[in-house]
Amino acid sequence: MAQRSPRQSLFSILSFYKSGSKSSEPKSRNGNSPQSQPQRRSRSSTPSQPKPISRRSPSGEQRQGIDPSRSESFDPLLSQLRQKRSAPPQSRKPRSQPGKRSSRGAAATSILPFPQSSAPTPVRSRRPPVAQVSPSGSPLPPGNQPVKRVRKKRRVSPMVYATRLLILGIGIGVISGTILSALNALGRSSAEANQTVSLTVEQQKNLNANSSNSLAQPLQLTQEAADLKTAILGLAKDSPKLKPGVFLVDLDTGNYVDIQGEEARPAASMIKVPILVSFFQAVDEGRLHLDEVLTMEEKHVAKGSGELQDKPVGSKFTALEIATLMIANSDNTATNILIDRLGGIESLNQQFASWQLKQTQMQNILPDLEGTNKTSAKDLVTLMAEINQGKLVSVKSRDFMLRIMQQTRNRSLLPSGLGEGAFIAHKTGNIDSVCGDIGLIDMPNGKRYLVGVLVEREADDPQANELIRQVSSTIYQYFDTSTNPQPNSEPSTDPNEVQDDQQ
Repeated sequence: MAQRSPRQSLFSILSFYKSGSKSSEPKSRNGNSPQSQPQRRSRSSTPSQPKPISRRSPSGEQRQGIDPSRSESFDPLLSQLRQKRSAPPQSRKPRSQPGKRSSRGAAATSILPFPQSSAPTPVRSRRPPVAQVSPSGSPLPPGNQPVKRVRKKRRVSPMVYATRLLILGIGIGVISGTILSALNALGRSSAEANQTVSLTVEQQKNLNANSSNSLAQPLQLTQEAADLKTAILGLAKDSPKLKPGVFLVDLDTGNYVDIQGEEARPAASMIKVPILVSFFQAVDEGRLHLDEVLTMEEKHVAKGSGELQDKPVGSKFTALEIATLMIANSDNTATNILIDRLGGIESLNQQFASWQLKQTQMQNILPDLEGTNKTSAKDLVTLMAEINQGKLVSVKSRDFMLRIMQQTRNRSLLPSGLGEGAFIAHKTGNIDSVCGDIGLIDMPNGKRYLVGVLVEREADDPQANELIRQVSSTIYQYFDTSTNPQPNSEPSTDPNEVQDDQQ
């Protein structure tokens, strides 16, 4: 007996299922039954040829003619095929590409006329749907795709538009006004700064034009007091061997007296005044502190005036103590300590030149008994005028400086020619070749003036000291118009008074 194909076997089973005949066990795939084969009902004596099975699903009448009780006796393969056919598709199978044949199992499944769902087949859209992507980048499954909501545009009334434009205009106006105000302030400040600079330059030019020579003056000199100058020259005629240099400035009016005031003369201890100014400049700039401890070394010890020369080498003092001893006691050793601390002689000379002191220069440390260190009466008065006006040093340092100069112990020169109640901050100098004093005087009537007197002499002539006292008394009487002062023309007999730079 010829073997049947699986397709013919399945066709036989379906034919038997339609005829309603009872069957025992289904045949095996080779067409032979293991046991006795039951007789098969046939509608005609002649066997009919098998009809080709359509790929369409069976009609409703065929689906209604199925007996559920007989389906249990079918082959298990039939049950599995039914379950597979009735199961919902998990995912769409891709269409077979042209030129490729589908697998055997897929072709068999697609041609079996098993019952299918009666639900209407969804109509596919011609345009393929766009796959939605999750935030992580992977495509979302069809059921989780977000639904797009279309919002209807609301019409905004013209009043709302007008209000928005008004608010926008106000904001832009406020911002523009702020920017313009800032630019105006910057322009005004720069214009004021330029005006200040131009005024400063113009004032400096005026000072240079009104000065008696190329030396820049801290105050404008108006006119020379001729009668006072004549009185001072009359005093010098009585001592022809003396060569006085005098420079006087009235701080209230600018009147002045100049008697060889620009001539360079030995400075003696009066060189300590510009050294004191340099000291307080270093304090203001932070290069030195008043409480800084300074050590006296062997190279600092100097003979002449002062008490530190008797102290042991290695003694320590604060900077303010050293500066006070340099002025009050005219201590030469203290002066050398400060010269070393301030950078040496060359550094000090550079500072003196920057202050426009044309005749002030150091050559040696103290004691300078040969008189190699030079200065002039006008240099010293000009320097003290700048200190009085708050230049070169701060106001605090100026007060310190004037307080120290008020403590000068030698009061035998300018202070001897002043009346009672007068205040003087000064510094004396005294060696064999010169005697001098520079001071700022405040009178009881409110008059203020600066005077510097340096008298060259021979062999420590005492007439030089007397001439300085007479000049001081004459100047004081000239400015004291309200009272008749009684100047102290006698030398001071204070036992604490010292003579500067004496051997």
